[in-house]
Amino acid sequence: MKRLSVLCTLFCIGGQGAYAGGFQIPEMGVRAMGMGNAFTAIADDPTANWYNPAGLGFQKGTAVTAGAVAVMPKVDFTSNTSNPLHPAVASADRKAIFIPHAYMAINTDSNLTAGIGINSPFGLEVKWPTTAVFAGGAQYGRLQAVNINGNVAFKLNDGFAVAVGVDFVDMYRVDFNGTALQQNFKGTGWGYNVAGLYKTEMLNVGVSYRSSVKISSKGQSTHTATATTGSNAITVTMPDMLNIGVAFHPASSWTISADADWVNWKKFDKLAFTYNPALAFGAIPNLTVPENWKATWAFRAGAEWAYSDTMRARIGYTYDPTPIRAVDFSPLLPGNDRQAVHVGYGVDLSGQVTLDLAYMFVWLADRNQTLSPAPSNWVRNGTYKSNIHLAGASFTYRF
Repeated sequence: MKRLSVLCTLFCIGGQGAYAGGFQIPEMGVRAMGMGNAFTAIADDPTANWYNPAGLGFQKGTAVTAGAVAVMPKVDFTSNTSNPLHPAVASADRKAIFIPHAYMAINTDSNLTAGIGINSPFGLEVKWPTTAVFAGGAQYGRLQAVNINGNVAFKLNDGFAVAVGVDFVDMYRVDFNGTALQQNFKGTGWGYNVAGLYKTEMLNVGVSYRSSVKISSKGQSTHTATATTGSNAITVTMPDMLNIGVAFHPASSWTISADADWVNWKKFDKLAFTYNPALAFGAIPNLTVPENWKATWAFRAGAEWAYSDTMRARIGYTYDPTPIRAVDFSPLLPGNDRQAVHVGYGVDLSGQVTLDLAYMFVWLADRNQTLSPAPSNWVRNGTYKSNIHLAGASFTYRF
């Protein structure tokens, strides 16, 4: 328990950020990252705790994987003629953000395997200069959360395993700030997951489902113009997710995989704040920000070539559409449909230790925003150009 507490502390002081589909961060394992995160039907190392816990049922012995992914985003804004303050430009802060993860798989020398994972599958951090034309309502956004997921996998026969698990989400730091209104809050919630994996010599089929997590949160809000502060209360729901994958083994040295991942962003329909006492000397008792996101399917493909007994090369591709409708767009989540290319490398440093490395380049379709409504949000209208570099490394140790 002491080691687990230390590990959780390290997660909570680390930064997180990305803006993939919404505020999801799919890169929760470096080996999977090198294969486009198409890992649902492979799941043959401790990262199975996240990608498909049923894969734990086919693993031997005890193993630990620990690593991190560095996220390096770039976002530039140029206003267009639908913006009343045109012309204007701004660039978001480009600092690198590090996302750690750790997993353990424990085989009991029977048909039962236990596992635990600690990661950060949801998060964001976007900071615009206070001089940006939309900074009054959207200058700084940050969501930091840690997910602790325990699993039990049952191997029903030589080709089929199932798993169940429990998720605890600690959303320990959230900021949604403009120069006119600054808000922070935090909270915790519980969810569950179920999974299955079918394996043959040539073909694997996997499925994994994670429930939504409702988080009742509290924090503080400050209205800048009146210098009034109140406690806030808000409920945030993390979306439920379904991952379906297949993996082919056309030769002993090759694995080819594909995933279809559904994220139910409909759960993220609004941010509804209530204030006590009401802000602006009683004039603002509450605030509702509509989100109205849509559910999305992401498609992933990957391949791994074991070109020697100890070394493996990987490639991957991702298409991940945005859940954000134009009328509800915010510069704090400046995403759009994205595509990504992945490369990876794995090497066994010894019979017990494996090093995995991965790199990923994400390009987002330019967002030519014209539908942010007047009179409050039309200063958000303009073109947002974005790309992201990601690099990851992890070690796996087998006992």
